[in-house]
Amino acid sequence: MNTANSFKVWSCNLAKRSLSIARVFLARRPLARLLSTFLCSVIIAARPFSRLGGQYAFLVLAIKELVFGVQENLAQQLELTVLNVLGALIGIGVSTLAKYLASLAGYNTAGARATCFIFLILISFFAGIAKSRLVRLQLSTRISCFISIWLLTNDIGVPSHVLSDSGNFLWITLSAAIICLFSLLAMMLIFRGSTTNFETETVATFALLEQCLSSSLYRVGARETKMPYSHYRQLHNQLLQRSIKLNESYSQAAFELRIGRLNLQAIHPFVGIVEHLRRELAWGMAPLKPAHSVPGTPYSPRSGAPSLYEHANGAVHHDSNFVATIEPPALTLAHAVLDAMKTVEHLIFVTFHQRSKGQTTQAAQSVSGSQKAAVHAAERHLKVARDQMREVLRHVFDQVDMQQRAEGKHAHLPKEIFDCSVAAIALLQMAQEMGKALQVAENVATLYEESPTRLWYPRITLQWLGVPPGPFISDDNGDIVFASGGTLDGEIVDIGGDERLTVMEARQGLAERAYSFTLVKGRPVPAGGLSMRYKTYAASASKMDLRVSDAKPWTWTFWSGFISMLWSTERMLRVRVWLSKRHRALQHSSHWRHGLKNAIGVAVLTLPAFLPEGSPGRQWFQSFRGQWMTISYLWVLETNTGATWRTGYLRLFGTLLGALYAYVASLICGTNPYGLVAMITAFDIPITWIILKTTVTPLAVPAAVTLPPILFAPYIHPDPNTSALELAIIRAITIAAGIVAALIMNSLLFPRHCRVLFLSDTSRTLGLLSSLYLTLSHDMFRIYRTRIREERRKTLKLELQIRSALYRLSALVKTMHDELSLLPKPLRHYRQVITTMQKLLDLMTGLRKIRENIPRKETVANVFKERREFMSCVCITLFACQHAFRAREPLPQFLPSTRHAFTNLEAHVQECIRRAREEDPHALGLSLVYAFAELEVMQNVVDTLEELLEVTGRLFGTSAWLTHETHFSRTSTMEEGDHGWYSTFKWEEE
Repeated sequence: MNTANSFKVWSCNLAKRSLSIARVFLARRPLARLLSTFLCSVIIAARPFSRLGGQYAFLVLAIKELVFGVQENLAQQLELTVLNVLGALIGIGVSTLAKYLASLAGYNTAGARATCFIFLILISFFAGIAKSRLVRLQLSTRISCFISIWLLTNDIGVPSHVLSDSGNFLWITLSAAIICLFSLLAMMLIFRGSTTNFETETVATFALLEQCLSSSLYRVGARETKMPYSHYRQLHNQLLQRSIKLNESYSQAAFELRIGRLNLQAIHPFVGIVEHLRRELAWGMAPLKPAHSVPGTPYSPRSGAPSLYEHANGAVHHDSNFVATIEPPALTLAHAVLDAMKTVEHLIFVTFHQRSKGQTTQAAQSVSGSQKAAVHAAERHLKVARDQMREVLRHVFDQVDMQQRAEGKHAHLPKEIFDCSVAAIALLQMAQEMGKALQVAENVATLYEESPTRLWYPRITLQWLGVPPGPFISDDNGDIVFASGGTLDGEIVDIGGDERLTVMEARQGLAERAYSFTLVKGRPVPAGGLSMRYKTYAASASKMDLRVSDAKPWTWTFWSGFISMLWSTERMLRVRVWLSKRHRALQHSSHWRHGLKNAIGVAVLTLPAFLPEGSPGRQWFQSFRGQWMTISYLWVLETNTGATWRTGYLRLFGTLLGALYAYVASLICGTNPYGLVAMITAFDIPITWIILKTTVTPLAVPAAVTLPPILFAPYIHPDPNTSALELAIIRAITIAAGIVAALIMNSLLFPRHCRVLFLSDTSRTLGLLSSLYLTLSHDMFRIYRTRIREERRKTLKLELQIRSALYRLSALVKTMHDELSLLPKPLRHYRQVITTMQKLLDLMTGLRKIRENIPRKETVANVFKERREFMSCVCITLFACQHAFRAREPLPQFLPSTRHAFTNLEAHVQECIRRAREEDPHALGLSLVYAFAELEVMQNVVDTLEELLEVTGRLFGTSAWLTHETHFSRTSTMEEGDHGWYSTFKWEEE
């Protein structure tokens, strides 16, 4: 009986697994891949077709796998086909020109070989630059190099092969492209449906926002929750990743062909709204975690209560009146925000997934009308809840003041007031964002009603060619704000080159040179105030007229002065500054460096092909088909060392796997065309599964590419002197040699290690955070707020640069895992640094929004000294961490305590507010809630800065001079917090 039950369970499990595997392959893309492999094998095996490709006919399968692989939908496939065919045509055209010029020099002459060699190097160099700079042209540049390598290393200087070889590769390219496109179209007739996922991801992101907000509603009433802290952090991390992924998806989908009533630009504003909602949740309703007291640093005067990211386990004093007053309208507003999110979700789903084919205008108007009615109802509900919340917040502190006066004038406010204040302000901000979202939804419904079904096509621009998936692309107003350089993918700069002058050093150098002369009117330039005078005069030298010395014309003094005068004239200074900028841009451009690596590798690996005929090197290159070595090098060479290592070892394993299978298949079917087609098509089944369902795609592609030169080359041009085993070994060796060459190039000769890039870019990001906080503080201290739009765009630009930098840092940590290292890298600490900087950015964004409504007299003007001290402590802390990451040096042992400065600031702010409320019991109103919310966010900034100091100290250590071994160290370290100093040495003591 047990045996029968066991067999039954085993049969059910086997059936489920078989069904899941069948579902993987019974889909559009897997079947289209198998069909394209079968058709490519057939035209290679069929003699009438293979003759059109000549001796290179077997490359149809290789190009199909490397360049024209079947994509998810027709738009992606058309884009891939057009771009890569254009790349192939450019490669064929330039290579044909080179072969024609070489044929003019004669067969096997030095001039012919040099012509082809130089053209190949130039093609590789410019292709490398385009590959690094223009992300969408990566495959296009690779196929150009692929074709050029085959054309320029064979039949050099032979006039009869100039056009015939080019025609062969033209047929190979078009065959692979057309077959893949046809295979996808054939499967689309069977498996219909849309595969565009941007609108689906938008709906899923709003659903995750609902989940995060629902799980954080306990914060509104300052209540405890039984849900573990790790669950909250997981939800918020998922929301951050989805926000980034949503921007990636739009960057990709916005430039694709699509059919429907609506363009994706109609729902593009939701990308920014999602990010803004995520930020409000991050700084206003973030999860709480257990407290961990830090010795030597006092808490703020909130009855010793912990901050937003900490929660005491003991009893907490509750202000029941305050919570009871604020909780009902806050929950009503939160549920109105949730209802608005659900309305937006449903509208996106209906308008983009409703069947458009055959739908009448009346049906579209009916759908649009029902959606508009739901949007209007959600708007009314949201507006009523928001107004009710604002009215309650205006008067909620009247009761608190009465209770405070009963307890004593100097009684500090309980922490619940600060927690609830920041949560209430966050809800108001979320309601404002959802109001914008509902307006966008109404516009989408109107467009759906008025627009007919049409074909939406992309605009071919440099942004379409060059923009990689960017993390964030809109500001608070929905406008695009570009980072420095006009692009969103700011290049990661390795700051290791100390030979560069800073801007101030360059200014002083120019000033020193210019000040050796006098002005036209004979007045000498004063020695003092060089920076200011240089900024006014010597920056462009526009107001300077330099004179020649009074020495005799035949003396060295005269000519040296004359040359110095010419060297320091206005035009020459402009030229020198311009040349300096261009030189720096070229010297430190990763795109030019990658092009150089491309060209050097191709030149070294193909050099034997351009030796005189009969030389051992050229004979070896021709017999071993050294082209595969160079092609492997180009496909493995990535823009950094970690990515090259991962691609390299996976391709190496894939090459060995493909060579082994090709040898077994050759033993089974020999040169039988039916057997070859069957074996190659069968091998594509596991290859398709690896490509579509795993993350080791670089392993599958070279395995599939290794088969054609081993199985089909003997079929097209039989060579009785080479066995199948020898051919498999030769192909595996040549491909492996190219992979090893790429690893050597990116690891030893021109290393670009992800760890170095990470530390340098982390230092730069910390500098941007410091600049952002200075900008926020500068805007707050201004009496006359002029040029608000310019200042706002400057702040938004800094936030955009920081978000983009954090996105790149996360990618570097992932790639860093694949780098070889004798010592393990602290990847967990690196991820913690990114998380901490992301938290700082979210908090600073919250400060920017909150400070627009705080009472400036009570919270800024009357506490100027305390705010100045706090701002200085924050900037010094960020600068210390920035220096530690840049120089890889330990932190100083004692730093000004931001917590001590904040405690002092908070006490003075509460005192100023108390006095203002004594003079007028109804003073400040809603701005008072913003003031308390700002204090709570600043408290969180202090906690986050201490987290940053902790992880920085763990990474780089502390330069300590006072330890427990010192006689007075015990007393000093216990009193340091009371005197305003923060010790970074405590983590080494644990």
